[in-house]
Amino acid sequence: MGNSQHNINRKTEEQNILQNPHEGEASQFYWACRNGDVEHVKELLNTIPYQDLNRLEPNGSTPLHAASYNGHSIIVGLLLRERGCQRDRVNRHGLTAYEEAQTEEIRQLFYRPSERNRFCEEDDDDSNDSIGNRFTVNVKKEEKEDDEKPDDFAYDQWLVGYETSEEIEWVKADFAAGKAICQKFIPYLSDKQCGSLTHILQQNFSEELDKLICEHIPKTHREFEKCKMLIQKAFDKQQLQPEYLLRLYTLETPVYGALSKDAGPLFHPLLFALNQLKPRHFQGTSYRGVKMVEEDLHAYRWAMKSRGAIETRTFCSTSLDRSVAARFAGINRPINNERRSVLMAFNFPQPCDTAFNLGKISAELSCVSEYENEAEVLMLPSTLFIVRQIETAANYVTIQLENIETKPKSRSAYFKAFFKNMKRNASITIGSKTYYAKEHPSLLR
Repeated sequence: MGNSQHNINRKTEEQNILQNPHEGEASQFYWACRNGDVEHVKELLNTIPYQDLNRLEPNGSTPLHAASYNGHSIIVGLLLRERGCQRDRVNRHGLTAYEEAQTEEIRQLFYRPSERNRFCEEDDDDSNDSIGNRFTVNVKKEEKEDDEKPDDFAYDQWLVGYETSEEIEWVKADFAAGKAICQKFIPYLSDKQCGSLTHILQQNFSEELDKLICEHIPKTHREFEKCKMLIQKAFDKQQLQPEYLLRLYTLETPVYGALSKDAGPLFHPLLFALNQLKPRHFQGTSYRGVKMVEEDLHAYRWAMKSRGAIETRTFCSTSLDRSVAARFAGINRPINNERRSVLMAFNFPQPCDTAFNLGKISAELSCVSEYENEAEVLMLPSTLFIVRQIETAANYVTIQLENIETKPKSRSAYFKAFFKNMKRNASITIGSKTYYAKEHPSLLR
């Protein structure tokens, strides 16, 4: 309660500042950043509490805004890389520090490190970001019997062939049931129990994420304090604030790799917030670069011919900017005989409740990605696609995929899917608790 009240008081204070800024009033640290006093900034940087480092000054700006606007690249680098300053703060003009940057040199300091790339992956079995860790191919049996099946298909860690003609529909119904439980059934029970169930679940989600942070991010990491702050803000109010969780995912920390192995700690709370994120539900086309060996391409060709379904196994970052994915995939580089450059184009004909536009949508819906330049569309696990077309050019391959909607059309459809899920003895695991279990492992696990 103390933290909540403190945050409310701080937010009220900052709203007053934005409405009535006091020109010329700011802290000693702010003036050092504004005036380019590198030595003084270094002297003060590690003595200031993290929250004060990011606070809105009485003049309606922040130290990061001041350094960015005035072109002090060394100081901007120190603030971002030494202490992980918040990038999402807006000043009295409604702009972030990235938007205030006057030169490309300063803007590039806000980019993700060049050796890190979330929009292209190598087909490497030892890599957490390999294609095999992100996608599963599900194929209807009766559509594949006359086709030549890849020899290693049945044994591959991520290419799975279901054995009945209803399996793809079952996959859709299973995920729809999971969403029904999270968005309708549990909130309904919470209303009957005065919100106690929702409170217990949110507390469980918060503890799971906090544990993940402490296990994978050392306290000396520049983003440790920011991660803790984002979790606190996400669960600080009675209603979950999912935008903070989306930002948490985009941070450059070891948690990214941990979530590629087990998406649950972040996936489960986001499932409860799909309706809250409705303004960010994505419709359109986004892109991801991939390096594939010929066997992988053969599997996709076979899936297209056999009317297979592609399922995301974990979180998957894509970009609205085709050139970003194409550049990272190495489309304009010389052909590698073993690995082909592949551009995956994900088409969403309708707004998708498991794909979110993380960029700035309007003045009210600011960018929730840590890296504003990336134009990211983030897909959740169990987002489904069909392969529409595979096009081969001189030095790269394009795979066109189309989203399969799993959102039930009405409240009654939600509950129908929920009871269908129970009848099949499927299970759903939320946080550390499993509700319903048996025959089929749930896609939500």
